Amino acid sequence: MIKTILLSAIFLLGFRSLVNAQNDALSFNGSADYVEITNSDQLNFTTNFTIEAWVQLDKTSGTNFILSKSWCGNSEYAYTFNVVDGKVRWGWNNNGNCNFASMVETTNIIFNPGDCHHLAVTHSSSMVKIYVDGVEVPTALMLGNYSDIAPSTEPFRLGIYKGLNGNFLYFMDGKIDELKIWNNIRTPQQVSFSMNSALIGNEANLVLYFDFENLIAGSFITIPNKASSTGATLDGQSSVTSPLIEPSCAVLNNLNVSENTPASANIAQVFPNPTNGILTIQLNDPHAKVAFSIYDVQGNLIMEERSTAAITNLDISTFANGVYYLNVGTQVVKFVKQ
Repeated sequence: MIKTILLSAIFLLGFRSLVNAQNDALSFNGSADYVEITNSDQLNFTTNFTIEAWVQLDKTSGTNFILSKSWCGNSEYAYTFNVVDGKVRWGWNNNGNCNFASMVETTNIIFNPGDCHHLAVTHSSSMVKIYVDGVEVPTALMLGNYSDIAPSTEPFRLGIYKGLNGNFLYFMDGKIDELKIWNNIRTPQQVSFSMNSALIGNEANLVLYFDFENLIAGSFITIPNKASSTGATLDGQSSVTSPLIEPSCAVLNNLNVSENTPASANIAQVFPNPTNGILTIQLNDPHAKVAFSIYDVQGNLIMEERSTAAITNLDISTFANGVYYLNVGTQVVKFVKQ
């Protein structure tokens, strides 16, 4: 995935800087690769949570498991997220017994070979919603009923499913990036915004964040969890035949975003950055009329204004300290309130 690096020392010196960016994902070979997180109650969700990730599949016939926390062999079925013949499927169980599992599936085929999509699922005791590229898509309850989810002592796994006899099945053939798990129901607006945003790691309700960035290929590689609330307790480890580290298909708006760079292609210069109260927007075209909007890292709209002059001063002194995104027309600027 593409990672935004805040060069705080440079900010303090008042220099102008560009955000460094990379673009890595894990690529599973469809036959042996997987990632595992040791069982943790922090991933035993009963209800009201959201899972999202960018997924690109090389093969769509049959079953590709994106993730699972389940095993039918010992009544340890909690939840699964997979793609079956191009349709996205979410499965769960309220008592751990696979004979009484529930399942929701998209009514339309989502994936063809090579397709890249952002997927999200929200689960409550009364409803499951699936989002594709930030938009809720039609689904059908194929089996069972809406309900809470039973806990499972099984590890959380990426890229595989543990079969009845304990063998691994349905290996994923494709890439995964920007895996984010939240312990609340994300709104449609939040899903749409988060889809295109790398995270800092301290966002409210964030339980797990794998950006798959800065990994070193090899056997049993560690996948660091960058959600600060849970940290290394939810680090993942790859199998001996580790997934490859390859370019990601994820598309993020806060990539290569100027912190405060007056590039000719930009609509405006924004300064100071960081700021402790006043954010100045200086339009490159003094006659332009441009809309401004500020979002927090959760995707919540915080402020909207419209330019009435070449230079606009926005008072953000009441904002909580943290990272925000300013939209100046089509330009996106990441800034820090401190």
